Amino acid sequence: MHISVLLYLWNAIYKDEQRLGNYSLSDLITYYVLQLLINGMVLSYISWQIGTEIREGSFSNFLVRPINYLHYWFTINLSGKLFEGLLISVVGLIMVGLLIDHIALPSDAVTMVHFALAMMLAGILAFEFDFAIGILAFWLVQIDSFKYMLQYGMFFLAGALLPLDLFPALFQQIAHALPFRFMVYFPIQIFLGKETQPYEGFAIASIWIIALYVVLRFGLKRGIARYEAVGK
Repeated sequence: MHISVLLYLWNAIYKDEQRLGNYSLSDLITYYVLQLLINGMVLSYISWQIGTEIREGSFSNFLVRPINYLHYWFTINLSGKLFEGLLISVVGLIMVGLLIDHIALPSDAVTMVHFALAMMLAGILAFEFDFAIGILAFWLVQIDSFKYMLQYGMFFLAGALLPLDLFPALFQQIAHALPFRFMVYFPIQIFLGKETQPYEGFAIASIWIIALYVVLRFGLKRGIARYEAVGK
């Protein structure tokens, strides 16, 4: 139903125009199909369970076990995404088959390799941000509303609702200065052949991943100290 609505909407928009910004009709349809697939394969939603464990006290079980909580959840998230990825890949192939006349496919294998690498980096970034939201429960008793606000803000800045280069220039500058674009917009731009500097993007995304990892390690350490102090 969602794809049918999109097809109707974009066909109406493109009725008198050949392109919208830098996008043809097939480009935008491809963008939104990929956005739906990325939402399932990349974006993480573990913050709900992390927050629950911290609030309800079951997090204490991890304090007496030789387990790195961050690495533990990364492994859990990765295994889940691998399984989901297989299912979503099947759905994606079906969608491509149904929309083959409206989909813009890459013309070379290098683009697909770059896209796969971008998806991997996107998955790591998405996990780190969602983990960060989850451990806010160390400091905030009720984070559900705050969590929704943060997640929707991230999705918006990631280009999940609309390609970032269709926004005004000031918004584009802000979005490009933040790491969220690497979760949705950047991989799709590579797939569409519109990303002219993929290696620079890979390098910047990797720097963000390393920086966020350091911040998460520090935040988790401070959160555990606060958790133990409150417990006592």
